Amino acid sequence: MDHLIKKQAWDALFNDPELGAGNFLFKAHAAYGGSREDYLFLEKPFIGPRGNAYQSFSLDSLFHLVSDLAAWYRQQGIQAGRHVCLFLGDGIPSFLHFLALGSLGCVPVLINGHLRADIAALYAQRNRFDVFVYDKETDARWDLAGALRGLTALDAGFNAGAAVALAPLPASGWPAAVKDEDIVMVCHSSGTTGIPKAVLFGHAQFFNGKRERLRGFVEQDEDKLATAMPPTHAAGISYLMTATMLQLPALALATQTGQVAANLIASFQPTIVTAFSQTYASFAELNLPDGYFDSVRRYYNTGDTAHEAHIRQLLRLAPSGRFTDMFGASELGMSQFFKVSTPEQVASKRTVGAAASYARCDVLTPQGELLPDGQPGYIGVRSPTVTPGYYGQPHLTALTTLNGYWLTGDIGLRLDNGEFVHLDRIVDAVPTPLGVPAYTLLLEEHLLSHADLFDVSVIGVSRGPTREEAVLVLARGKAGAALDADEVLRQALDCFPFKGRGALPDYTVCVGVLGDDYALPVGSTGKVLKRVARDQFWSWQRDYDDGLRDVFSALRWNQSLDRQPEAAAEPQSLLDYLRG
Repeated sequence: MDHLIKKQAWDALFNDPELGAGNFLFKAHAAYGGSREDYLFLEKPFIGPRGNAYQSFSLDSLFHLVSDLAAWYRQQGIQAGRHVCLFLGDGIPSFLHFLALGSLGCVPVLINGHLRADIAALYAQRNRFDVFVYDKETDARWDLAGALRGLTALDAGFNAGAAVALAPLPASGWPAAVKDEDIVMVCHSSGTTGIPKAVLFGHAQFFNGKRERLRGFVEQDEDKLATAMPPTHAAGISYLMTATMLQLPALALATQTGQVAANLIASFQPTIVTAFSQTYASFAELNLPDGYFDSVRRYYNTGDTAHEAHIRQLLRLAPSGRFTDMFGASELGMSQFFKVSTPEQVASKRTVGAAASYARCDVLTPQGELLPDGQPGYIGVRSPTVTPGYYGQPHLTALTTLNGYWLTGDIGLRLDNGEFVHLDRIVDAVPTPLGVPAYTLLLEEHLLSHADLFDVSVIGVSRGPTREEAVLVLARGKAGAALDADEVLRQALDCFPFKGRGALPDYTVCVGVLGDDYALPVGSTGKVLKRVARDQFWSWQRDYDDGLRDVFSALRWNQSLDRQPEAAAEPQSLLDYLRG
């Protein structure tokens, strides 16, 4: 498409006060006057209600496919205002159904298709969402017949070449009008701590920060996007929204990790890649050759911040690129902190950067008072991007708000240069017997510098009848490496809060080297289910003591070291560690 035509459309969209998350497709279609030029390319084809197999979309073909899906929903009796759960296969399906339901004035409820079916059904029932849409992929994955009892289940598994008879949509009233305050989407939290929470997204609220991409996201005419972010997550929807408004050539991946995803990205030759940290970690494991992603100029990561060791690997693969790490969560609607790494300078020590221009971020006491620089506390955000709240849970919404700030659920501190450090999730910080907490994310970052360590998860585990916990390091070695548990343990003891304390109380820190064939339990987003590992650890310890090596190939506690670390005049402080 001619760049001048694009520029005129971008200006028109930017200046349209009604543009938002609930109508961007139709606004873009009008601004460009339609277009038959494909811009959205799929890893695997999507079968529509008319039996057509789509491998790519233009604005026109996307518009027509969305109208077909909307007509199909009307024939199923779905009317405006209905909440409809989408439990669909990987890749583009959730985005397409999101657009169709929104065009009818319904609220799509996006559910990750890798969430266990019984949990997905319970999530729907708890929130009184009674319509549940699935397709061939999720039905094959979970065998849904039993899980969906009590729900109105709609099978959206259309067949290639087999058209469904569709009545035309009404001449007026489609697409449905949408107002700023309207809720246009519900996404769930990760669910790593139990049944996911239902997070609300508004037409204007979720669009805050996106309008600016019409002016600044494209840096060169040749820009192309590859996104591995699942469209069941707000960030996945966000970048497909951006590609649609900008008519930016984009590859929507269904495979999010591993060699297949890496090969698809390399073949597409994008200048921009967006993904979660699990995707980038998987690429770091592959030992890809230098310059494998030589076309990439920009990586974007959001959600959990990426580890420094993985960022270095990604920049080795894209030597002309930069890595923008964006700290955010579903509830925040948009990332609130940004930091940029280049091959010459990689940000470290859990720094998440300065607050975004549209956000006010502070570190708070439990009473909501502001803490001075250098003191850890709860991270609070005031931002127009923050969610209106949790569906049907006004008390939880109120409890997540403190002194006018939305609590992100994280512990952090602000440095005197205005940058923030993300120390840990509140629920993951470990109350040690030393009287100070251990921050699991800080320890993970510290340990990943070990030459033989591929990945690590740190959790707190019970150490008896007291409230204090032991720090458990779950370590996985690189392929072919002989990971030494004592070495990992000594490196852990060289991190805050252990460094300088000398010999620690027995059962303070433990390192478990995972067996080659053992995989830690993970949730639908690929995050390690730390609560499951925490509950199972002492059973694993007993199995190890009995000679079983299925979970751990080696297991070492701090008191078992032959040589204990020496005590310093005083323990290293958190700030001294961060400055080191």
